[in-house]
Amino acid sequence: MKYKDTSSSVVNGIYVGVSAGTRLVDALAPESDGLDFVRDTDHFGTIADDASDAGKPTPKLLSLAITHAANKLAYVVGETLSLSGLIVTGTFSGGKVATVPITAPNVTGFNSSEVVASQTLTITVDGITTTYVISVSAS
Repeated sequence: MKYKDTSSSVVNGIYVGVSAGTRLVDALAPESDGLDFVRDTDHFGTIADDASDAGKPTPKLLSLAITHAANKLAYVVGETLSLSGLIVTGTFSGGKVATVPITAPNVTGFNSSEVVASQTLTITVDGITTTYVISVSAS
């Protein structure tokens, strides 16, 4: 195999385990004996789709869930939105579950210009939404 995904033991869509002891054919380098990742220096970075995946549909986001709430849920009038600590997990077609990066443009409903006991913020990614609640106080 020519590339190693540091997030798992999957190379070109195939599980790779040194202890498995079986030859794994790399569709992008069929001449490989499947053990290059052990002998050679690992290459880190984005892995291209395996040639055998051609024509397969791209996984579609089906749902979002807040796995870890943002560190800041209580604001003071005038403060800016903080997404620090917020972890959102997406479930995709095919059953894959993965962390989905969230940035300020994904969040709507935030307004710290006035005191409010409960304000619902909506996180939207690819048309799929989830919500969480914050408060805004005078001080």
